[in-house]
Amino acid sequence: MRHHRFLRLLVPALIVCSLYAACKKSDFENLEFADHAAEFAFPLFTTTLTLEDLLAGVLNDSLSNDTLLINDDGTMTLFYTGDVAQKPATDIFKFFQGGAFPLSDTVSMSPIQAPDGVIIYKAVLKGGNIAVSIFNTFNDTITGVLHIPQMAKDGVPFAFPFVALPNENFVSPAIPVDGYILTSTDNILQFRYEAYKPSGERVKFLIGGFFPGIYVGFNQLEFSYLEGYWGYSYYPLTRDTIDIDINQTNLDGNVKIKNPRIIMRISNSWGFPTRGVIKYLSFIRQNGEELKLETTAFVNDSIVDFNYPTFPNEIGQTKYTDVYLDETNSNIAEIFNAQPTQFIYEVNGISNALLDPTIIGFMTDSSIIKLSMRVELDLEGSAQNFGAEQTLDLNFGDYSSIDSFDIENVEFKLVTENGTPISTSLQIFFEDEAGNTIDSLFAGAPRFIMQSAPVNAEGVATGSTRTETLIPMSVEQFDRVRLAKRAVLQTAFTTADGGSIPVKLLATNQVTVKMGLKVKTRS
Repeated sequence: MRHHRFLRLLVPALIVCSLYAACKKSDFENLEFADHAAEFAFPLFTTTLTLEDLLAGVLNDSLSNDTLLINDDGTMTLFYTGDVAQKPATDIFKFFQGGAFPLSDTVSMSPIQAPDGVIIYKAVLKGGNIAVSIFNTFNDTITGVLHIPQMAKDGVPFAFPFVALPNENFVSPAIPVDGYILTSTDNILQFRYEAYKPSGERVKFLIGGFFPGIYVGFNQLEFSYLEGYWGYSYYPLTRDTIDIDINQTNLDGNVKIKNPRIIMRISNSWGFPTRGVIKYLSFIRQNGEELKLETTAFVNDSIVDFNYPTFPNEIGQTKYTDVYLDETNSNIAEIFNAQPTQFIYEVNGISNALLDPTIIGFMTDSSIIKLSMRVELDLEGSAQNFGAEQTLDLNFGDYSSIDSFDIENVEFKLVTENGTPISTSLQIFFEDEAGNTIDSLFAGAPRFIMQSAPVNAEGVATGSTRTETLIPMSVEQFDRVRLAKRAVLQTAFTTADGGSIPVKLLATNQVTVKMGLKVKTRS
């Protein structure tokens, strides 16, 4: 019966070894197959990964806002971005949308409802309506016309003829105002009406001889364009938090990043000067400690005035302002070496901070300021015990059911061909289908199994280093391990020379990793 068992194992093992050797030279050669004792090699996995693949899996496994960018020269940049915060100008600057204006005389003035410091010279209406209400206290039918001289459509000023019956309240139908243009020099609108009795006598609408008897109502006015002077005004723009995790596991890490930087980009289609004011700018460590970002890029916590489209030739355009914070103008390098996990920022705005009265500003119904923050980390630096975790499916095939009495010894073999400037220590935990840990490959601490490639003075890998590691395992331990369905690989990366010098990580750097099983049977 035992010989039949040997044949049952020998045939698939030979087939697997043949296929494995056909694809790539086997690292489990010179196997002995005897009548009474044999060694069987069984490859568990083999893979070749570029550094781009490896880092994409390691660095993007827990955060949705991190991205790995491959530069033209093959170097890589990891960047974290916050949600793009946008602020429509219409959210900040509220203009009159509705209300009733009493006309106390045949010529009346009424202020345009506008934010403090804003004077409207021109407004193009795209929606809403006007209604006219008249309290006719006369015993005669009154006819007339209401004029709004500063409100015109296709060059024709607004005029509304009316007929008010004796001793009745007249309410006009809603009059659409889309397409009309309001013009003013001082935020004042003029209303004028002419009203006549049948005899031709001109009259005023008054109640009790004192109170206005005619009203003009504006309802849900919408503007497609506003033009005027924007004075000094302070307002909130955005507050946001960016999660940053350059060591995304529970393993200990000591990562030192070279040349970290923050890029703040402001996209602005507001047509008037706006200055950004930094209200809060700090990083937070895992223990909750605040690391305030200190920089000379701002003067009195103010960013330079944002670039903006100017009147009249750049209406509808978007202008961009980029602010760079790096180790030349801030303490960001020191902060990142403390491994922060969050970046929190809050930015407010000031319109026309210089109070320049000569600037004609504008806004459209689509004028928006967008502010985005991006934390960039060139993957060039040093690292010690930079942790990562990955999960692989396992299948021991027939070796999951062979009688342990027939097994004399078991040995795992790890082979790496490393063309990256990173060395790796590794631990493998074997798990069952329910995710319960059965055992580990190494007893105690992880073992150093992958030497880094040699590097030149610029920190660029110049070759490949092959490392073989043999891991004997007792039959009793193998009895537990061979039931595993998954292997959890916990790795800790260390850059060349023990993490003492910075290296460059190129997308084309690659490493081949193979793991196999060697089982020796009893005679």
